[in-house]
Order: sequence, then structure tokens, then C-alpha cells
Amino acid sequence: MSDDTKLIPSSDDPLGINKLAVDYDYLMYKIDDYVQSIQLQTHSICMQHDKVIKEEIIEGIIDKNIAEFKALLESCNELENYFDMLEQISFISDTFRQRLDGICNELKTLKRGKVQRQDLRP
Repeated sequence: MSDDTKLIPSSDDPLGINKLAVDYDYLMYKIDDYVQSIQLQTHSICMQHDKVIKEEIIEGIIDKNIAEFKALLESCNELENYFDMLEQISFISDTFRQRLDGICNELKTLKRGKVQRQDLRP
């Protein structure tokens, strides 16, 4: 058969439905192939973005949060030290009045003792 006979429709398919069916099947095959190609590309891109998000962005955020929490913990420890100092100052100031009263009483007794000794001297 020559190429000319292929172009002329055969008597058993005067409307060219067989050729149309073959062309349709080929077109569907090409569309399916193209969709699968797009699917593979999309999947690959999604996997790359997922990797970037998980490894770089999320880990970066986690590392940043950990650093911020460490700084916050350090600030809390420093604040706790200040509260301990305030507690010590409070203890010292609470007992200061008692100690001062005790010293004043001792001084008074010493002065009374001197005054009494001076009275005993001729």
C-alpha cells in the first residue's frame, strides 16, 4: 500500500471513525502522559518545599525559640537572685532594730554603771 491509499478512506470506514478513534486514543495517551509528568514535577517540588520547611524554617524557628527560652531562663535566674538578696536585706533590716535596741540598752547600762561608779568615788 502506498501513502496515497492511506489518505483515501477505505470502503469499510467511509466517515474515518477508526482514524478518529486512533487519534482520540493517542490524544488521551499524550494527555495522560503530560498529566503524569506534571504530577511527578509537582510531587518533586512539594517534597523539596517540605524539606526546606522542615529542615530550615522549622528548625530555625525551633533554634530561635530555644535561644529565647534560654535567655528567659537566665533572666528568671537573675531575678530569683535579686529576690534572694531582697529577702536577705529584709532579714537584716528586721533584726537591725532588735540589735540596735540591744546595743542602746547595753550602752545605757554601761553609762549607768559609769555614773554609779563616779558617785562612789570621793
